[in-house]
Amino acid sequence: MQTRYRAAATVLLLTASAGLAASGGAAEASGTHHVTARAAKTLTVTLKSTKSGAKLSTSTIRPGKTLFKVVRGNRGGSLQLLRLKSGYSLQKAGSDFGKAFSGNIDAIKRIDRNIVFYGGIDVPAKGAKPNFWGTDVDKAGTYYVINTGGRSAPPPSVLKAKGTHQKRALPATGGYVNMADDSTGANVFRTPKSDPHRGWMKTANHAKEPHFVVLNQVKRSTTNSDVNDYIAASAGDPNAPPPSWALPAGTETGFVSPGHSFVWKYSLPKGKYISMCFWPSKKTGMPHFDMGMYKLFILK
Repeated sequence: MQTRYRAAATVLLLTASAGLAASGGAAEASGTHHVTARAAKTLTVTLKSTKSGAKLSTSTIRPGKTLFKVVRGNRGGSLQLLRLKSGYSLQKAGSDFGKAFSGNIDAIKRIDRNIVFYGGIDVPAKGAKPNFWGTDVDKAGTYYVINTGGRSAPPPSVLKAKGTHQKRALPATGGYVNMADDSTGANVFRTPKSDPHRGWMKTANHAKEPHFVVLNQVKRSTTNSDVNDYIAASAGDPNAPPPSWALPAGTETGFVSPGHSFVWKYSLPKGKYISMCFWPSKKTGMPHFDMGMYKLFILK
């Protein structure tokens, strides 16, 4: 677990907010796609990450389950799909992101109410194979693909969903990392005792706040007490050093709103892992991890 994970959401969304505010809602995606009434088994949209924003292989689709193939152009980062609710602008979103990850509860609540997140995935490293995630683009409307990584965020790209919802399929999954609320209302992860160490993972948000998955390998000896001790010693410190039980391997996903799910492709070494979420709580303003949202489990 690297130090950047604790401040991941803050750094990523602060840079993204600059692109959101600067775009003024005028960004357009490249390419077009004929919106057909015929059924389709699958649909893949390729996203090429560039310094001027994500370049889409098609800018118009039918609503339905959609696979996103992320390839690297001249820009790294992480690509995220989102939709804004009526009356909430990109400029407002850009302003609220910065406030929310500084602990402003009103801004957190506005984001929770007005933005629908549909997942996302990191841009692959130079020379690496494409990364994939898939989700249900559930209704007609305007969607934005934003790059949430790096110091200077490019403007969003636009994906239009037009027509009625089309029945399409996503890849079958072999494991899951879900989010839920426990009996006390606290945010928790739900996983089996073990998931496959590679393949397709499903993440469904059954909780009442947005979440994302930071998945990091840890030493086999790591216990809940070790993690709780680290949280107690480092909560609130964005520059806290990584814990002694953390190992280098890991990955992370984009954000997903309550009531939504996505699938994502991954390949990691076998071993013990911790799943964490750093989304800010609408109750306290603290990252969910600092409030105890984590889960230790095995990738076999």
